[in-house]
Amino acid sequence: METPMSDIRELILQVMAEGVAKLLPSFNEETGRFLSEPDGPPTPGAKAEDIGWCVMNQDILYPLAVLYTTPGTRLYQDGDILDKALRAGDAIRDFQEADGRVEFLKIDGSRWGPTYMGWTNYAWLEAYALLGDRLSEARRERWETGLILAHDGQAREISDLHVHNIPCWKAMSCYRAGQLMGRPDWQEAGTAMIDAVLAEQQPGGYWAEHGGPSTLYNHVYIHGLGLYYTFSGDERLLPALQAAADFHQTFMYPSGAPVETVDGRVKYHGRIMVMGWVGLSACPHGRRLVRYLSEHLDAERDLTRFQGGAIASAVQHLIAGDEAPIGLDSPASRQPYQDWALVCREGAWFACLSAFTSPPPASRWGQDRQAFLSLWHDRFGLILGGGNSKNQPEWSNFVADGRFVPDKGELLADGSGVTLTYGKVRCSLRLQFEDGKAVIEGTAEGGPAVQQFVVRTSSGDTIHSAEGKRTQLDDAAVQWPSSQLGAWLEVNGCRIAVPSGARFSWPSSAFNPYAADGVGPYGSEVGILAVRLDGKPARWEVSL
Repeated sequence: METPMSDIRELILQVMAEGVAKLLPSFNEETGRFLSEPDGPPTPGAKAEDIGWCVMNQDILYPLAVLYTTPGTRLYQDGDILDKALRAGDAIRDFQEADGRVEFLKIDGSRWGPTYMGWTNYAWLEAYALLGDRLSEARRERWETGLILAHDGQAREISDLHVHNIPCWKAMSCYRAGQLMGRPDWQEAGTAMIDAVLAEQQPGGYWAEHGGPSTLYNHVYIHGLGLYYTFSGDERLLPALQAAADFHQTFMYPSGAPVETVDGRVKYHGRIMVMGWVGLSACPHGRRLVRYLSEHLDAERDLTRFQGGAIASAVQHLIAGDEAPIGLDSPASRQPYQDWALVCREGAWFACLSAFTSPPPASRWGQDRQAFLSLWHDRFGLILGGGNSKNQPEWSNFVADGRFVPDKGELLADGSGVTLTYGKVRCSLRLQFEDGKAVIEGTAEGGPAVQQFVVRTSSGDTIHSAEGKRTQLDDAAVQWPSSQLGAWLEVNGCRIAVPSGARFSWPSSAFNPYAADGVGPYGSEVGILAVRLDGKPARWEVSL
């Protein structure tokens, strides 16, 4: 029996309306731009007029158009919403260069060169389709000119690009634009790239980014493929969409946020990814995952301007059908994925151990694969882990034989964890749940090593130690050697029992490839627990 998606659509519409309401006050009446506050200080030398705007801020015009045209929403046929959506599209056209590109200007004022901004071009295209009868003749002509320039450029561009998440998205947009504007040449260019994307899917349902999986960017691929499937009806895409749904339902925290442990690009951020829902809804367990995600969706946390533009497509294009259980429906499991990851669920605990290794990429966008465990609790959230960094040994689970990135990783045959080889030294991470605690054991064979964990601590958190040290984290650095740390560290009620000789330091901020200077935003600081391994195992116990 086919399960309707109408209840999910209604839930998405409700949350989307809440998210839009929070963003409407940022509309600039003079320019038609939606503005936002930078996460950190402006880029040195940036122009004052550049601060606070990126063309992707305008992606909100798509959810505005959906809410305006959908009966039953509180913004249905709201004249002010229509005006803001139309002027948001005008602002995109105002910003275009003669060839349809736009300057990739970020809200911190940094400039990254001209580009065909695929995310915004697609949001603008769907708004054009929804609001066409509301466009004056002059505005329609102006929007069509801009959309034609943009998709002409994208169609040319993707014919000469390697497979990547952005060309996949642009291919989908070209196909859709070709349908709406009578351009079979755009559709042909889009189909050619989609075919190339299908051929590049890896065993395990992901597309490689800098040598391996990226849980976050995989959502972009499945979004592009899912929408292309709904527009084209090409059933060749179904096996790839099903494999991708397997990947995503495996690497998903109970909150709905993607697991960063196997991600070579992006760190933990706590938000639900709303890209890819249409592609997920092409198979039964993917539809169950969409339902799970929609039930955990939070407007303030999850619907940024960029994400709001993506989720609007779920309202329009979700695919109805049967649902099947996903991993998060099971209260207890220990499941290997392929031969390079282990996902564990035990009541309120969730953990992921990765054995996926690859050489450090030269690109700023690819991070060093150096962190191989994340530990989560439903009440606390992420406790240990958070992803990878670049040229920062302190973010590595092990440092051994002069290396902080392993040469090789394997799952342990008994299903208890992973082993990682650093030159002559073989290190292991084992995880068990005992008496309501998460117990982690680290070992090193063939030489000494340092074992380390990123501890999720933020400015304002209160920490204290078994030796009586207590402080509220602020701008001051904390360095607690073993004599001040003792047998345990407690962070906001979460206690981590540590092996003898362990030390704690704070703060550390990972390299941020999305900022021109690589500096992480305020609030991204974490702590580091470390201990020297020299011939005997180290035992860590986490309890709440």
